Amino acid sequence: MSYDLIFVPRSDDQSWDDALDAAEEADSDERPSGETWARLVAAVRQVLGEVSVFEGAHNYELTHEPTGIQVSYYAEEAGITVPYWYRGGDARMAVTAMYQLGEAVQTVTGLPGYDPQLKLPVSDAVAQPELAVRVFDKVAASFAERGISSLSKG
Repeated sequence: MSYDLIFVPRSDDQSWDDALDAAEEADSDERPSGETWARLVAAVRQVLGEVSVFEGAHNYELTHEPTGIQVSYYAEEAGITVPYWYRGGDARMAVTAMYQLGEAVQTVTGLPGYDPQLKLPVSDAVAQPELAVRVFDKVAASFAERGISSLSKG
């Protein structure tokens, strides 16, 4: 279970729901741009430091082991996932990194981002990080109610 940001093509007159539906139906076998991926890896390393990189036939993915944050890149789509093991101050740091990465993905790929948890474009969500922190805290509380402990200390 993770907090996700999604990046897909979207026209100015298209709703996010329509853009997400179109992306889901687009199922491309095309390999994403290696040049764009190299720029994206460099941008992610500026935010997170060292990452492990996976290159598949139809996608690229990187993982930052200390945080569990992953960035995926396909020909017409990208995504960021952050595990829900953060709360409090740790959630605030994870959200800050997540939105910095979101801005980098938008800049490098040209794909606009969407935060489906908040139902906001990434460009709007970035200005309100406390909303995402609340989601992390709410999930942590839900885990605690079920006896699942968070790896986060704060």
